[in-house]
Amino acid sequence: MKKRILRLAVKSVRSLLNLSHKKFDKITMELYKELFREEYPANQHKKIEQVNYYSSFTPDRYSHKFGEYQQQTNFLEFKDLEKWMAGNYDNNIGDIGRFYFLNLCIDSLLEENIAGNVAEIGVYKGNSAYLLAKYARHPAVNSNCYLFDTFEGFDAKDIQGIDSVINQHQFTDTSLEYVQKNVGTDKNIVYVKGYFPESLKQVGDLDSFSLVHIDCDLEKPIADSLNYFYPRMKKGGFLIMHDYSSLVWKGAKVAIDAFFKDKPEFVIPIPDKSGTCVIRKV
Repeated sequence: MKKRILRLAVKSVRSLLNLSHKKFDKITMELYKELFREEYPANQHKKIEQVNYYSSFTPDRYSHKFGEYQQQTNFLEFKDLEKWMAGNYDNNIGDIGRFYFLNLCIDSLLEENIAGNVAEIGVYKGNSAYLLAKYARHPAVNSNCYLFDTFEGFDAKDIQGIDSVINQHQFTDTSLEYVQKNVGTDKNIVYVKGYFPESLKQVGDLDSFSLVHIDCDLEKPIADSLNYFYPRMKKGGFLIMHDYSSLVWKGAKVAIDAFFKDKPEFVIPIPDKSGTCVIRKV
């Protein structure tokens, strides 16, 4: 009950468009603190400091202009931020910038009436997949969301070359069942379990993508993903690639730079935690 009241309070505060940005942020942050204290009591002081820092960069349309946003695009909801944290709090509390970036890309597609299929390669626990699936079932889009992953972590054959130093046993604390619980089992969500690109045999040849999110960390699967999805992107579609400038996942930059060196699009870096980059298909 307390959480529900606080959520309603956030929504009410956001609708008061005459509040200054500074005053809005101060009020909203107190409400966020209470939500995170209740949801994540362990180590709360450290985590609340992080919430203060990242929430101070909330885009205007999602903060003091949220009331106006609700009358227009109205895609982002407060519960989406909870899904962004679900089961992956320690990683994603420090990557709220990427959460807002994904929402801004989706807003652009909706505002420009660019609809098409959606895909994510590298799903982990489904935090970003939740947003992609929500976009795919939007009435203006009404498409399929394809989620590709082993749902068991890295495949050993991808730990090679520049990525040979990577710990193969990362991201194993997930499962298909867990992701389905987090993202949902709506008929437009297609879970494709297996090694990509071999797993494409399960769904046949796909086409007409307006939004693709590549988050498989390693050079080979990123290169395979780009080779498949880039020619299947709609004009104006967003092709989002994680880890490009992180300096942790060095294979990501190698694969992306090699692929786009002879393409008309420019790779644009995004200042989030792990260095996302993006192109829009020309």
